[in-house]
Parts: sequence; structure tokens; C-alpha cells
Amino acid sequence: MSIQCSVDLEIIKKFWLDEVKPPLNNALEISPTDKLDWAPAEKMISLGNVFMHIAEASSWWIDKIIDNTNYYDLTPCPSLPKDKIKGLLDDHWQRLEKFFGRCPGIFEKTYPHTWRGEVHQLKGEWIMMHLLEHDIHHRCQINQYLRILGITPPKI
Repeated sequence: MSIQCSVDLEIIKKFWLDEVKPPLNNALEISPTDKLDWAPAEKMISLGNVFMHIAEASSWWIDKIIDNTNYYDLTPCPSLPKDKIKGLLDDHWQRLEKFFGRCPGIFEKTYPHTWRGEVHQLKGEWIMMHLLEHDIHHRCQINQYLRILGITPPKI
């Protein structure tokens, strides 16, 4: 699959920013401040850390792997206050906007990534799809946490 600056990429970008971003932002808004360090079970990531991990992951993939610059390394740790998490998510959305703006070159290049002792050459299009899958996966996790807390999650 080769992604170019075309309708396909615009559809993915629109889906991400119109369908993934608003429910995640809304979920943070309705998350109880006193539950940000809560997790459903011992050794599970906390509610606040899930939000922080979303921002951390895009920084890791884009800043570290693609751009070879400084990146967020946030979790696990005590959750930051909600306003700080909101700032991290805002950075995440801005980072994605810039990522899409670097089309098509960024998607066609390959980037080395060492995983389990083996170096893999990952195309930018794979990184983009992985980040999308990652955001959706953790959006579902946040929604499940909210349901356990008795809170109706945002519609997705």
C-alpha cells in the first residue's frame, strides 16, 4: 500500500481529527480528577496515564523515530493534573497535523527501529497507521475505564 497526498490520506486525516480526537478530548473532560491515578486492577496503567501515553507515543514515533529529536517519556508515573494532560493531548493533535503536512515524503521514507534486538525498516505509512490504531485502541481502553467507574463514555 502506497499512501500519497491524495483523497485517501485526507480521509484518514479527517477520520482521525473528526472521529478519534473529539471523543478522546471529551473523555478527558468527563474523567473525574480524583480518578486520574485510578486503575481497574493492580499493575494496570492508570486512567490519567492512558491519556498521557497517547501523547507520549506520537512523540516517540514522530519526534524520536522519524525526526531523531527529543521526545516525551512520561509513563508510568503519578498522573499529571487534568490541565497538563490536556496540554499534552493538544501537543499530540498538533504533532499529527504537522505529520500529515509533511506528505508525501514522510510516508514514503523508511525509518530504522530496533525491536526485540532486531532492526526493522518501517515506512512512514506504517507508522501513521500504527499511530491511528494506537489512538483507537487506547480510546477504547479509556471508555472501558469510564464504564467501570459508572460514567457513560463519549459516543464514538
